[in-house]
Amino acid sequence: MGSNPTGNTNLYHMEYGENIGKQVTKTNPSKKTMGKPFKSGLMINTVKDVINHPILNIPAYTFHEDESYVEARRCHLTNQ
Repeated sequence: MGSNPTGNTNLYHMEYGENIGKQVTKTNPSKKTMGKPFKSGLMINTVKDVINHPILNIPAYTFHEDESYVEARRCHLTNQ
């Protein structure tokens, strides 16, 4: 899901939208390892919504646990 070949932003957001209500972790994109904790201090957050990242203009998740947003491509579903 790392690219949007169709250019259809709504379709792109729908794919990430399937993760609303699910738990995710952040990963370090260069090392493919678990990244820093979320602003909540937790390593796992629950996806609340999908927005356009205000700086990068790409899909980003917001979370129930805090008011932060993170690039959707940096988040991966957990098994919990």
